Amino acid sequence: MPKTSYSPPQQDRTDNRSVALRYSIVLFAIFLFVFTLIVWFTEGNNERAKESDLTSRTRTFSGSLQITLEGNKSYLEMLAYERSSGKLNAGLFQERVSQYVQAHPELINVTWVDADFTITDVAPLAPNRQIVGLQLNLPEPKRASHLAREQRKAVYTRPFEAIQGRPSFEIWVPVYRDGTFLGLFGGVYSCDRLLQQLISQTRPRLYHLSLSDINGRILATSSQRDTTDHHAIKEVAITDETSGVMLRVQRYTSRVDWRLSLLKALSLVLVAGMGYALWQLKQEIDERRRAEEEVKQKAVQLEEEITERQAAQESLQEQAAQLEEEISERWLAEEALRESEERLRLLLDSTGEAIYGIDLEGRCTFCNRACVRMLGYQGAEELLGKDMHDVMHHSYPDGRKMPETECRAHQAMVQGKVGHVEEEVFWRSDGSNFPVEYWCYPQVKEGKVVGSVVAFINTTERKHLEEQFRQSQKMESIGRLAGGVAHDFNNMLSVISGAAELSKRKLEDGEPVGQYLELIINAARRSSDITRQLLAFSRKEVISPKPVNLNRQIEEANRILLRLIGEDVQLTFHPAQELWCVLIDPSQVDQILINLAVNARDAMPEGGNLTIETANVQVTSQYAYLHPDARAGEYVRLTVSDTGCGMDKATAAHIFEPFFTTKGAGKGTGLGLSTVYGIVSQNGGFINVYSEPGEGAVFRIYLPRLPEQGESAEGGSTDEQQLQGTILLVEDEEMLLWLTTRLLEEMGLKVIQAQAPLQAVEICRDRLSEIDMILTDVVMPEMNGREMVARIKEFAPEVRVLYMSGHTADTVVQRGVMESGMHYIQKPLEMEKLREKIRQVLT
Repeated sequence: MPKTSYSPPQQDRTDNRSVALRYSIVLFAIFLFVFTLIVWFTEGNNERAKESDLTSRTRTFSGSLQITLEGNKSYLEMLAYERSSGKLNAGLFQERVSQYVQAHPELINVTWVDADFTITDVAPLAPNRQIVGLQLNLPEPKRASHLAREQRKAVYTRPFEAIQGRPSFEIWVPVYRDGTFLGLFGGVYSCDRLLQQLISQTRPRLYHLSLSDINGRILATSSQRDTTDHHAIKEVAITDETSGVMLRVQRYTSRVDWRLSLLKALSLVLVAGMGYALWQLKQEIDERRRAEEEVKQKAVQLEEEITERQAAQESLQEQAAQLEEEISERWLAEEALRESEERLRLLLDSTGEAIYGIDLEGRCTFCNRACVRMLGYQGAEELLGKDMHDVMHHSYPDGRKMPETECRAHQAMVQGKVGHVEEEVFWRSDGSNFPVEYWCYPQVKEGKVVGSVVAFINTTERKHLEEQFRQSQKMESIGRLAGGVAHDFNNMLSVISGAAELSKRKLEDGEPVGQYLELIINAARRSSDITRQLLAFSRKEVISPKPVNLNRQIEEANRILLRLIGEDVQLTFHPAQELWCVLIDPSQVDQILINLAVNARDAMPEGGNLTIETANVQVTSQYAYLHPDARAGEYVRLTVSDTGCGMDKATAAHIFEPFFTTKGAGKGTGLGLSTVYGIVSQNGGFINVYSEPGEGAVFRIYLPRLPEQGESAEGGSTDEQQLQGTILLVEDEEMLLWLTTRLLEEMGLKVIQAQAPLQAVEICRDRLSEIDMILTDVVMPEMNGREMVARIKEFAPEVRVLYMSGHTADTVVQRGVMESGMHYIQKPLEMEKLREKIRQVLT
């Protein structure tokens, strides 16, 4: 082709390349200008970021110090409250405060100054014994303590040199009882320790920290790692203006940011690279022009080759048609065989039992899908041809090697008999084992045994359900025993507490015997609490349920929980939105939360996290099948989890049993979790526990949803005026009959005694007009209290009745809830509660 025919296109391409180069140069100049602006703005923003970071860090550091001071202040105010209420003696002060000072190194000590401003006690005592008995004469402590007394609130001192010779300051908290000044609690802060505590918590790397007074005098300072920037400094007060303790934060001199230098260097490299790229662009344009010419030549050659291949392909198609006819005939025969094998495979894979076959050498000839899954393999090809005894039946449950001659499957094949084993262990591919029940059937062909077929099932779930059933029966038996013990014990407590109250009323004020009687009454009340916990565990405690929103109930209880768990435990609450209501006594919700919180606190001696969550859940029939205590339906789930030490499965199996505890002697009654179990069961719910050693514990409580909400209100009167009327008292326990009579007479009531139900019925027939109310026990010989009242109401339907019992598993209470319109009082009887209950019935 003539050379002149290509000249115009080549000239056009040359012009295009020149234009492209000019545009590239312009873009390169724009890039340099933009890069310069970015560097300028970046350096300015870097300075502003440092200033903002200094301000933010100062707020963070001062906030941490103020939280520490507020926490210690709250602790001293708690000590003041306990001292004013008489709960804090000298021994308890030493024990608790010494532990607190040890856990809070910023405190040097905590002193107790009496009303004469004399130091009478200090904790810890050993290193501070020399100041006991001294008068509070140092100017700052003296000024602040008098100011705290006058203002009746906590007051900080100005920084001063303490007896220990170190810069420090103090906080004084006054203690009053009914307007009487008892003294002050003083906490002495070491400025050095306080600063070191902040440094250990926040670990500042770019800042130098120090404490100073309002005049700029340095009280404590951290070690200086580098030169400080005198222009980058912030000061903030951590105490009030009168005290004037300041936190000073100073930034170390900033070095040149290596990242910015690196960015500049990379940019220079980028500029050089772009210049090189422009040169390469020119070279590439020339190369592409030469490549286009070569492509055209190759296209002509390729077209010729395609024509030749099309002719060869037509010949191959004729040969393929003949071969396809032969293949179709063979395929029909193989398809019939595959269908037969597929039906057999589907039949084996559709069964839930695991099935495999072995030949005379014990090698696997086939296995179904259930067999592969149970043994932990990915596919049947991993088992085919292998010795099944060596693969899955090689050892006894205790790990001893099992000879093949003792294998039941092998014996069944050798003997030609069917074998059945109810309990054995098979081994998975990962080395774990599982219990099985299996059957062995010999394979016979033309009168000879050629192999064996084994079918087995995993009995893990069955054993688990059997164990759950046994556990449920055990808890039910323990519950019945606990309820029976509580019934008899409450009768005796009624006698003890009632006799003590009557005796106390007969004494004159100031007699020493009154203190002993008060001890007896308090002991009886504490014993009554224990029986009430037993009744809650046995699901027979009398309650007053009402519609409750758990979110609101938990929020109200959070303040109590925070005091219980202490400062080292972080409490977090995640409430569910639009939470359903449940029917439960609100006090029982508090019992559940307190018991679980106390257990969590004891499981986290070094501190941790306690999390409470609520949720609406739907329990399925499948879930209820696997958990015997559960029933399908809608529930509100309360989850309480901690990050404590956790427990193993052996311990978790016993935690709901009464008096079972893992705590040391004198540190737990063992009734906390059993009470939770009883409350949940009593209200128709169930509880699940998950825990692993070192991983904490999770308690999930399910309470039935309340379809319709309602509200109930209770009211009571505290009026102690004498009652009037005649009471028919029915009680088969002679001591309790006598004592209750004295209690009623002390209230101003007349009493007619009946020691048997039939006797009470006859008295009502003869003297009904005299009787204003019947006070009767429930469980009695001959007939119970409900049956006796039913006979009396046949001829006196308007008679008023008050039931009493120490055991509520009777007709008064059905499933733990009193019937509408019935009045009931729990034994042991307390005089004031009995008086109020009788007033309600007679009104």
